[in-house]
Amino acid sequence: MLLDIYMIVWLFPIIFILHDFEEIIFIKPWFEKNRERLTVRFPKMSKRLLAHTDSFTTSSLALGVAGMFMLISVVTITAYMTDWYYLWFGVFIAFTFHLIIHCFPGFVFMGYVPAIVTSVIFLPLCCYINVLFLRLVKIDFILAVLFTAIGIAIMAANLLLVHKVMPIFDRWLNGYQYK
Repeated sequence: MLLDIYMIVWLFPIIFILHDFEEIIFIKPWFEKNRERLTVRFPKMSKRLLAHTDSFTTSSLALGVAGMFMLISVVTITAYMTDWYYLWFGVFIAFTFHLIIHCFPGFVFMGYVPAIVTSVIFLPLCCYINVLFLRLVKIDFILAVLFTAIGIAIMAANLLLVHKVMPIFDRWLNGYQYK
């Protein structure tokens, strides 16, 4: 077989970080470039969205991504070292859903949005990895659903946590920068 379970497991942090590099690099310039277009096309949604993106810097976004990367790395290392893959599978499924969600703004906006390129590139690969994983590990349906729910809950909680930490980090970084 071209990919074994160990290779599959290690693809996750690589795919994640390449995807999030696109987001880190392009999100702030994209919102600045498209601020007016967003405000005209989506007045209610853009007010909240722009307030949110204005509230963090690229540095704090990178810190948030680092927090997600640490979680994914710990789950990956644990799966690799223990040969217990159920939690890894749940978190990877959550990431696959994340890629799907990233595609919707591109359709709505009718053009490029940050993270769409890597979402479109990696989504078929992630779907293939999920199918291959199910064949290799032979996880039963109930466990697959249970760990998918757990993975989604863990990723959502981590996402909320990093979004809470980002403004705190920005304030600290601002004080650090001007001391």
